[in-house]
Amino acid sequence: MTPPAGATLLMPLSLLRAPAAPPSPWRTLRMDTTAGAARWAGTVRASNECCLLLDAEGRVVALSPWAATLLDLHPGTATGALLSDLLNFVDFSLAALSTPETAVDTPPLRALRTGGLARGLVRRRRANGELTTYDVIAVALDGRAGALAFVVEL
Repeated sequence: MTPPAGATLLMPLSLLRAPAAPPSPWRTLRMDTTAGAARWAGTVRASNECCLLLDAEGRVVALSPWAATLLDLHPGTATGALLSDLLNFVDFSLAALSTPETAVDTPPLRALRTGGLARGLVRRRRANGELTTYDVIAVALDGRAGALAFVVEL
C-alpha cells in the first residue's frame, strides 16, 4: 500500500541502525618524525606563499623566495641561523626597544613551545632603520620537530 501524497512516515530513532563508520585514516596515520622539519624544506623553498620553516631550536631550515624578499634575508646565509639573530625584533612601544622577550615570543617559537598553532603581530627594525610590522601565523610540526610560519606585511 502506498502512503497518501504528502504523508510522513515516522519511526522511532531507536529502531534505526546506523552503519558502522569506517576507521579514520587520520587516527591510524603515523608520521615519520625521523626526518624532522627537513621533509618540509623542499615544499617551503618552492612555495609561492610567504613562508619559512624552523627546526625545533628555532633555526631557519628553509624559506620561500617571497619570504626571503619580504624579510630581507638571503637563503644561503639565513639557513641554519636562529630567526631571532637574523631579524631585529622590537616591541610595540614608541621607542621600539629591542628586548629579549620580543625575540623569544614570536609566533613560530610560541608554536614550538606549545606544540600547536600561534598567531600574532611582530615588529622589526630593518637595516635602514625603518620599522615594519608583520602578521605571522605558525604551526608546530608533528612531534614539535619544527614550525611552519606564514608571514604577511601590514
